[in-house]
Amino acid sequence: MPPGWEGADFYLHIPLEPSEQEAEIERFWKKTKDKLPPKFQTEEARRKAFERLQQFVYQHRAGRFRLECRVMDGDQVLGIGTVQFEIVFKGRFSDLGLPGFSTV
Repeated sequence: MPPGWEGADFYLHIPLEPSEQEAEIERFWKKTKDKLPPKFQTEEARRKAFERLQQFVYQHRAGRFRLECRVMDGDQVLGIGTVQFEIVFKGRFSDLGLPGFSTV
């Protein structure tokens, strides 16, 4: 960065909608359930797996976005700028398999 410039790093999360997340979990479950022992293929096991998988389906929405940024000092706005970006995501969380299991 040039002298006199300041910068900041930050993470921006644009998660899937709840219905998209559920569909992704369902795809993952269908792909992996037959590889699990029978005691883990019950409806109760499915429900618990869905609850647990919600925190791991971290796939983000693809698309073009415009982010407005404001530099603040307390309540005072020092500057405003915009950033346009595109998230390109090929593949899905459900493309992954269980550790130790081949998905092919």
